[in-house]
Amino acid sequence: MTTANGQLNDGREVYLNGERVADMASEPVFSRTLKVIQRYYELQKENKNHTFFNNGIESSIMFLAPKTTKDLEKKRRIYEEVARESYGMLGRTPDFINTGVAILANYADVLGVDQVNPALDYAQNAKNWAKHVKFDDVFVSHAIQNPQIDRQKTLTELLNAGNEFAGVWIKERREDGVIVRGAKQVNTLAPLADELLIFNLPGLSSEDKNFALAFALPIATPGVKIICRKTTMHLDHSLADYPLSNAFDEMDAFIVFDDVFVPNDALLVCGDVDKSNAFFEKSGLFNHTAHQDEVRGFVKLEFVTGIAVRLAEKLGLSGFQRVEEMLGQLSVNLEMIRSSIIASEVTGKMENGVFTPNMQTLLAVRATLTGYYDEALRVIAEFSAGSAVGVPDFRQFSNVEISTMLKDALTSEQITAEERTLLLNLAWDITSESFGQRQRVYEFLHGGNPMFIRMQHLAKTDLTQANAMIDKVLENARNDQN
Repeated sequence: MTTANGQLNDGREVYLNGERVADMASEPVFSRTLKVIQRYYELQKENKNHTFFNNGIESSIMFLAPKTTKDLEKKRRIYEEVARESYGMLGRTPDFINTGVAILANYADVLGVDQVNPALDYAQNAKNWAKHVKFDDVFVSHAIQNPQIDRQKTLTELLNAGNEFAGVWIKERREDGVIVRGAKQVNTLAPLADELLIFNLPGLSSEDKNFALAFALPIATPGVKIICRKTTMHLDHSLADYPLSNAFDEMDAFIVFDDVFVPNDALLVCGDVDKSNAFFEKSGLFNHTAHQDEVRGFVKLEFVTGIAVRLAEKLGLSGFQRVEEMLGQLSVNLEMIRSSIIASEVTGKMENGVFTPNMQTLLAVRATLTGYYDEALRVIAEFSAGSAVGVPDFRQFSNVEISTMLKDALTSEQITAEERTLLLNLAWDITSESFGQRQRVYEFLHGGNPMFIRMQHLAKTDLTQANAMIDKVLENARNDQN
């Protein structure tokens, strides 16, 4: 069920620049980005390391439920290959949710059945949906964040005050399903996906039963409206001027549910606050999607580290001790992330019949990677400095009156004028253009508030041995006084 340009015009309701998109396939922001996403599927045909056989059916390796450290290593290598197709800049390619879907059936029983209607089996729904996603290799986008309207109030309080779009809630219950209304924000790549997976992060209050939902639906379901942010593309220029911005845009969108019917067999949680709050972690999604996400983040860090080193080499900065120290710190940061990801695999454990990466280690990566990425961007910005600010429009090299003089002015022993311009345009794109700034904000917040990540890590850190050593020191000191 791989989304292709022709399949984008399936009735999905997508809004861009204030208007509903009549022809999705003709919009560059979608068609160019889709070409990069489709590499995920093409790689499965080009490289058999991207697939495995399950009961005689060839499937993406993302759907492999890992049983050993070697399985996690195998998947990590494929995550890297997929991520390098977008230089790590596309954070929500199909492999993100797919690696969670791979193990969903192993955890699905925690979803149980409906308390009022036992015939409504959420666990079985999850297993059936996971089987469908695997068999059809569906591109699933997920939406979890509620609009930030008033954090001092519960969703139910906001709804009672007349705000119907503070979250997604049950407007009507029917024998065959429910009617939902509401909204989710910052849904990345939703315009190009096949299906949406909707659920909540922990935090619903006991009174928010109508918001306690998890379900999956096709993007083209009537009533689902995808409202896109402004694009970061510069369609009046070429890739030479905007080598990243004009290659793709990982479009984020606001999702509105305008009285959408969700059939019973699409429901994974309905009306149970405890199960809604526990869904992300108890479904097994969190650990395995985190593994993919941090590998993708490593590739992105590798990319910007390489840009910083290339700039130093081509702008004649190599050899200065301060420059070498700055680059050395970036390479150290990169190695720390690489090693930590491998450590998460080596120190993993069996859980529900699945070998699961060490979440404490992945949380440490998630809490640290944001700062490392920001540091690399600062180095790139410093190295390129005024050179990037004054880069001419690449079309100036075609102007016969000035091209020769321009080439003379920008050419050095290390690099030609055209290559210098391309490199500086890349540096500007990743540090200063809206594309780069969106990437920076995304990297900082997509995994959750870094403060809460660190708090979560501390809460689960095992200091048993440290406390034993402290107690021994204090006991020895106490005894010495006797």
